[in-house]
Order: sequence, then C-alpha cells, then structure tokens
Amino acid sequence: MTSSNLSKFILFVIAGAALLLGLIFWNHSHGKDDRVYVEVKPIQTGNGWGYNILTDGKIYIHQEYIPAVVGRHAFKTKEDALKVGRKVISKLSARQMPTISIDELREMGIMIDSIADR
Repeated sequence: MTSSNLSKFILFVIAGAALLLGLIFWNHSHGKDDRVYVEVKPIQTGNGWGYNILTDGKIYIHQEYIPAVVGRHAFKTKEDALKVGRKVISKLSARQMPTISIDELREMGIMIDSIADR
C-alpha cells in the first residue's frame, strides 16, 4: 500500500468514525422521551366525586366509585377523590398494583364507615 493510499484509507476511517459518532449523538438528542406524564383529575358524578388518572393526557383509569367498598359509592368530597387518586399514582410510580384497600382508605381519613348512612 502506498503512502497516498494509506493516507486516503486513514482519512476514510476517521470520516466514518466522525459520521458514526455524529449519528449516535443526533439519535440520542432527538430520540423519544420515555417519560410519561401522569396526573389525577377529579370528576363530578351524579352522587359525588370520582377521579381519572391520565397518562399523557389520555384516561388510563376512570374511577367513579370508592375502590374496595362494596357497592357503588362516590366520594363525598373532591379532596377525598384526589387523595385516593394520588395514592394510586404513587403506587403506579413504584411499579405496584394500583389497588386500594379499606385500611388505606381509613389511613387517608376517608370515612367509609358512614357509607351505609347514605
């Protein structure tokens, strides 16, 4: 291999490496963001309050009634619905099942014992 051919070969390898690095950098900086925006929105129902869990603006969970309670009982207040919705988001973020128990409702101060009085 002559020195002229060797110089062209080295230049070709350097240009190829620079192109490859440029493509990797561009792909990394313009790649899809893997994060998902999750939020809870209260919804007013005919009997009280519920909530929607939205992921990137689309309904992921629609909850009109208090979870874990037998029957169809809406939350008494918007704040109660939001508390439970935030708990569900917390569980989703921790990669847990987004279920809510009676004990968790009590811990959040949601008065489920008075539901029979409605």
